[in-house]
Amino acid sequence: MWPYAEPQTTLSSQELSVTIPIRVADHLVYMHGHVNDSRELSVALDTGSSVSIVSPDVAQQIGLHPSGSAEAAGIGHGSSQRVRFVEGTRLRWGAELSALRVAGQRIAILPIGYVAEEVGHPTDAIFGSNVFENFRVRVDYQHERATFASPSFPLGNVGDPIPIKILGGTPFVTAMLVSPKGSHISGLFLLDSGSTNSLTLNKLFLSAHPEITSGRNFVDTPSPNAVGGRIDMKLVRIAALDLGPFHFNQPVAAVPESSTGALAHPEIAGFIGAGILCRFTVTWDYAHGRIFLKPNPHLNDVFEADASGLRLNVTPPDYETIHVAAVLPGSPSALAGLRVGDVVASFNGKRDLKLWRVTEELKKPGTAPVLSILRGNKEMTISLHLRSRV
Repeated sequence: MWPYAEPQTTLSSQELSVTIPIRVADHLVYMHGHVNDSRELSVALDTGSSVSIVSPDVAQQIGLHPSGSAEAAGIGHGSSQRVRFVEGTRLRWGAELSALRVAGQRIAILPIGYVAEEVGHPTDAIFGSNVFENFRVRVDYQHERATFASPSFPLGNVGDPIPIKILGGTPFVTAMLVSPKGSHISGLFLLDSGSTNSLTLNKLFLSAHPEITSGRNFVDTPSPNAVGGRIDMKLVRIAALDLGPFHFNQPVAAVPESSTGALAHPEIAGFIGAGILCRFTVTWDYAHGRIFLKPNPHLNDVFEADASGLRLNVTPPDYETIHVAAVLPGSPSALAGLRVGDVVASFNGKRDLKLWRVTEELKKPGTAPVLSILRGNKEMTISLHLRSRV
C-alpha cells in the first residue's frame, strides 16, 4: 500500500492493444520502463500504488525536482518517511516501436529499496494508478505477459467480471470471508498486486468480527519491511474466502500488529494480494469499474506459507548473495542451526540462485532442502526439515 495522491493525466484515448513480456518474481509483476529520459528501469506494476514512484537515486540521475511532500501512508511502523511529489513527468514502457506512454503525470520520490531486498529483483520504480487509470491492463501470470489496451478496445474472452470501486486511485472489491462455523462476513478489500501475500487482514476488522478466526492459531513470522518501516505480523489460516464466483479454501492471511496506513480504517477488511491474483489472468478495467478473472492451472493450489522460519534478503546492487536476515526461534531453521548473517551459497546443489525462487522452495512443508552455508570463512552443509507452521 502506498501514499494516496490524486494523479493528473493528459493521455488522450487511443485504439490500441500492445502485449509485452513481464517477469513474475515472488508474485510481483516486473517490466522495463522509463521515467522522462531515464535509462531503462526495472519497474514493478502495482495496483496498490495510488501514484507511481521512483527511487531517490533514479530521481537524482534524471534531475527530477519535487514541488511538494506528504507523510508516507504505509502499513509499516518505525522511522518517519515523507514522500516528495514531482509534476509533469512522462512514463514510457514497452518495445521501442510500440512504446506505451502517459504524459503530464504526478509521481512520487520514495525509497523503495526494501522491495528489491525482500524479493531479490531490481526495483527502480513502481508504476501504479497512472498506468491503470489510462489503460485496460491484462496480466497473464502463467505466461508472463501483459497487454495494455485503450479502455474502448474489444475485450475478447477475458473471464468472469467482478465490480470494483476506485478509491484514492486504488481498486477495492467486496469479498466474503467464511468463518470456521460457516458464517459469511462481507468486507471491503484493496486489490493489491504489489503485495506478495495472498491475503492481509486488518486487525481492527478482525476485532469487530472475531468469528472469522475463532479457534484458529496465530503464528509468528519474521518481520519484513514496507513503507513506514518494519511490519510485525502474525499468520493465520482462515476457513475460506469468496471472491466473485471463486471460492478459496484455507488461505493463509497475514495480520499486521499495527493498524496504520489503509489498515487504520476499520471498515477496510484488508488486502487481496498477488498470491491470489497470480492464479488468474487478471484484466484491470478501471474505466468501467470492473476486473475480469480467468483462472489458470494454479487456481486450486494449496495455500502455503513459509515453512522454514527464515527471512532471507539481498543487498542491492548485489542480487546474487542471499543473506539470512532473521531466524524465528523454535523454527526448522533455528533447530537446524542457521544464524543471522549466514550466507546461502547453494540450495539443493544449485549455486546460481534467485532469492524469490529460494523463497518459494521454503514454502513446501514435508521437504528437506540441503543448504550450503557460508559462516565467516567456513562453509557448512545444513539440511532443513520444513514443516507447516500455520
